[in-house]
Amino acid sequence: MTRHRLHILPLGVSAALAALATPALAGRPDAPRAVVAAKFAAVNRHAVADIVAFYAPDAKVTASDFCKPRQGRADVERTYQALFAAVPDVVADVQDYIVEGDRVAVRFVVRSRLPGRTFDVPILDVFTVRDGLISEDDGLFDNRGRPCTP
Repeated sequence: MTRHRLHILPLGVSAALAALATPALAGRPDAPRAVVAAKFAAVNRHAVADIVAFYAPDAKVTASDFCKPRQGRADVERTYQALFAAVPDVVADVQDYIVEGDRVAVRFVVRSRLPGRTFDVPILDVFTVRDGLISEDDGLFDNRGRPCTP
C-alpha cells in the first residue's frame, strides 16, 4: 500500500502548485484520487481559488439542489463562495474513496456546528478526472424537498 502525505500550504501557494502539478499527476495511476483528495483539502480550508484550480475550464457540476447543471470554473467559484458565505464553518468529512480508472466516488459528510443550525449531510459524489483536472462532478444527497437553486 502506498501512503500519501498531504501538506497544507498557505492560501495562494497551494493554488499555484496545483496549477503546476496537475499535468504531472495526469500520467500516474493514483492521479484521479490525488486530484479529488486535494480538492477536498482545499474545501476544508475554504480556499476558493484553490478549489477552482482543480476543475477543467468546461467542467460540468450537478447536485441534488441545483435546478440545472453548472458549467465551468465561474460556476464552481460561485457555488463555493455561496456555500462558505452561508455556512462559514462548513467542513467535508471524507469517509471513503472508490477509484475506477478516471472516475472517483467519494462518500463524505458535510458538517456545520453553527448555533441553531447544526447539521450533518451525507453525500455521494462521483468525479471524472481527465488530464489532471475534474471534468465532471455529480453530487447526490437528500435535499429534503427544498427548492432547487439556479
